[in-house]
Amino acid sequence: MRRIVTVGALLMMGCPGGGTGSSKGQVPIPPVIEGSFDLPTIPAKIETTASQPMDGDTPSARSPLLDVMLGETKREMDALSKQPDPAYYLAYQIVERRTVNLETEGGALIADRDATARSLDVEVRVGSPALDNTRRLQDDQSGVNGPLFRTSIVPFGDDKVAISNALWVETDRRYREALLGLSYVRQDLRTLKTKETAPDFSHAKTETYVGAPATLTFDKAQWIERLKRCSAKALKGSATRGSCEVTFTLNTVWFTNSEGTAIQQSWTQAELAVSVGVKSDDGQNLNRLEQRFGRSPADLPSDAEIDEVIAEVNADLDALHAAPRAEPYVGPAILEGRASGVFFHEVFGHRIEGHRQKDSTEGQTFGSYIGKLIGPEWLSVYDDPTLLTLNGLQLNGFYRFDDEGVRAQRVDLIKDGQLVGFNTNRNPFKGFETSNGHGRRQPGMSSVARQGNLVVEAAKSVPREDLQKMLLEEIKKQNRPYGMVFTDISGGYTLTSSFTPQAFKVHPVMAYRIYPDGKRELVRGVDIVGTPLLALQSIRAASREIETFNGVCGAESGYVPVSASAPSLLVERLETDRGFVPDDRPPVLGPPSVSKESP
Repeated sequence: MRRIVTVGALLMMGCPGGGTGSSKGQVPIPPVIEGSFDLPTIPAKIETTASQPMDGDTPSARSPLLDVMLGETKREMDALSKQPDPAYYLAYQIVERRTVNLETEGGALIADRDATARSLDVEVRVGSPALDNTRRLQDDQSGVNGPLFRTSIVPFGDDKVAISNALWVETDRRYREALLGLSYVRQDLRTLKTKETAPDFSHAKTETYVGAPATLTFDKAQWIERLKRCSAKALKGSATRGSCEVTFTLNTVWFTNSEGTAIQQSWTQAELAVSVGVKSDDGQNLNRLEQRFGRSPADLPSDAEIDEVIAEVNADLDALHAAPRAEPYVGPAILEGRASGVFFHEVFGHRIEGHRQKDSTEGQTFGSYIGKLIGPEWLSVYDDPTLLTLNGLQLNGFYRFDDEGVRAQRVDLIKDGQLVGFNTNRNPFKGFETSNGHGRRQPGMSSVARQGNLVVEAAKSVPREDLQKMLLEEIKKQNRPYGMVFTDISGGYTLTSSFTPQAFKVHPVMAYRIYPDGKRELVRGVDIVGTPLLALQSIRAASREIETFNGVCGAESGYVPVSASAPSLLVERLETDRGFVPDDRPPVLGPPSVSKESP
């Protein structure tokens, strides 16, 4: 499953699946249809703060651990390069992570966790960059070269003997696995009718970076009391569940490889979540979640700001509880800022991850459209992990180096409506022979190309109130009884495998019917469905205002922090259907949190 936690919602998205077949026979994208709107040539306003990868380089803070890792890399490579099937590349990554989690519900503390773990990932490549053990097999049912979740334990501290021993044991194990994997690859090549010609690995520049150790500072007792008050306040109105939670993380990562790269990075993260929920009379689970992210606990909202968040989620939940269920619909719609960002992340972002263009089991939706129009000519999209902030908001997808030791880079994906690029890691494919710093993973997984900070730009835009006027015009033009406005998306999934329809389904949490007279009506239980090519072609206008969601996205390489920023979009034609509602039995007793009488 793919999971994205947004500023306003928890998203559960289907992980791109496997399958057979190829992208041959792909239906061409029709020409961009000019809309009837004369948009002013005013770009959406975006102000960014960027950090160069070498900012904060502090050689004096270099940990002895880096030198132990580099020394063991040389010793192991000297031995493994002399084997009958030599290793040509070796990389070590040690991740030390302290995670503090405090959670309250209904005014009481229900979770108090503080744990620190140190893990080791070892990557061994046997063969050559042109052909090695990582090549995907035509029939990968054996699982030998498929996704593998495994990370080993490495001792704390920087004791040379203890660390070296852990590296040696895991390297030997991974080398033997690589030999087995290469034998499967060679056997596969002898029986394949069509052979992959692109190499399996690309060269990358040697990097050296040492960041100073970060510190995680917070008042635990104070946060517990704040969270208790928060969850007690959240349990009101129609809510039968109210919870408040913080997660603080201190990360330190050391990375070395046989190319000579040595990177030490350290940073903190902080997250606040306020969640309320209730079950509707017909059995639908209604939930409202708002989250805030920061680089440290001090960046999280004040008590007064948290009270505003509580008021927002409770008001939305009460409205959802009283709202009617939606009916299937096709017609014009507006995706407001955050919903638009999540929409682009799902519908577009996962389909331009480079490794999918090389995998024959993937649908490769955009594989043959480099240089061709896939959207309106005023639309551009890029991914830039070096961005610290956008319009004053900190971005969750910021990083200096990816998990393959490559410097983070800005990548143009759509330029003036034309597809111009892909996010790539060190797994090259035709036309994209080098990494642009998007190889990412969580510990224990293999790196693949992933999104960082996805940004949607509009060279022509209108104020948001004018966007709604355009929607009303389009409703009348299409002779629809109403249009739709989506302000927040709570989940969904996208299908990218070639054996499945190249479709998506996302679950808006706040969806409104808007009638020709401008009246709005909240509805619940609605899903947006469709295909990415037509969805992009249906975009007709964009707002001047930009909004951002911050979150965590899960896919083949695990969970990684991401953000997506976009203007609100007017879509000429969007399809929805009714969401799933389980056949649940109602409880015999009412919950005490909404009882009118004291126990």
